Amino acid sequence: MTVRRVLTGRSRRGLLVRLGVLAALLALALVYAVWPRPSELSRAAALLPAGTQRVLWTDWAGVRADLHCRTWDACASAVDDTDLSAATVLVGSADALQSRLSWGPETADWELLGQARHGEVLVVHVPDVARVARAYDHAGFTPPAKDRLDGGVWTGGGDVLAGLGIDEPIFGATAFLADQGLLLSSDDPAWLARAVSAAKGGHHLDFDLTRELDHPLAAVGLVGDRACSELSFATADDGAQAEAAQLVESAGRVNPLDGYLVGLGPGRSWTAALAFESDARAKQDLVPRQRLAGGEDPGQMLSYRELFTLRSAERHGRDVVLHGRARPSAYALTQVTQGPVLLASC
Repeated sequence: MTVRRVLTGRSRRGLLVRLGVLAALLALALVYAVWPRPSELSRAAALLPAGTQRVLWTDWAGVRADLHCRTWDACASAVDDTDLSAATVLVGSADALQSRLSWGPETADWELLGQARHGEVLVVHVPDVARVARAYDHAGFTPPAKDRLDGGVWTGGGDVLAGLGIDEPIFGATAFLADQGLLLSSDDPAWLARAVSAAKGGHHLDFDLTRELDHPLAAVGLVGDRACSELSFATADDGAQAEAAQLVESAGRVNPLDGYLVGLGPGRSWTAALAFESDARAKQDLVPRQRLAGGEDPGQMLSYRELFTLRSAERHGRDVVLHGRARPSAYALTQVTQGPVLLASC
């Protein structure tokens, strides 16, 4: 008996088979609906080279939708007012990028900057790689002898950038991966080649903390113990250090961070994700971190309540995740990712 006859037959056995097949399909659909899938930020972060220590993300398509603006002129002031410019390197060159190189905040889907000890790379998802590559050709960039749209490095340098009205050196060398819709740019052609290898599936960044942010419009992340060194109170004056130590002692024991990621989402949603060495350490830090997030920060000389309203705190394995809502024009992303930050105390 063929499968088709079983499925279409009128016998009791055929009916049972059909019901079984339908139940299996429904179960698969349910599993697909609830199974956790990587966010766009997570997928993008996995394109960066291993050794990346600082990650800055801007979802330009999401920003334009959230702010209800289409052109850069219409978006520019709102992006700054809402602190959604905290993680982008495009703002200063936005007009020149769009008019001369056919991409920018007005048309890019998203932007991700990865900074490491020995180099940095900007990864951008653009709608039409071939069109952008033609613009680079016309702008005076020297194309590679091969792999023009498959990872070969286009070189421009300072003179070409100056002619375009672009000051940032990170745009000096570029590579395209047309099959992924990606543009990669760096001030160092050798580091760019390394980044291309990572984006093609080579030795890439493993930053699991990105899974804790669903759909951030802008985010800043520090990988491993970079948060402990970059946001340390060691740079603060003696008075601020003493006050911070007292606040931490009052909040309870805190453990060193093994990763730190803060993001702003649609409707001013605010999320801070803190990674620890183990589940046990995260469990110890859940309540103290919640207390710190609701108190004062002598390094920023403000109260976190001025930046965001904290709505919940939860633990996912070795991660502590704080959810809240940024206050209007409060710069709730910038203020907790720069300088000495009590929330990231180690």
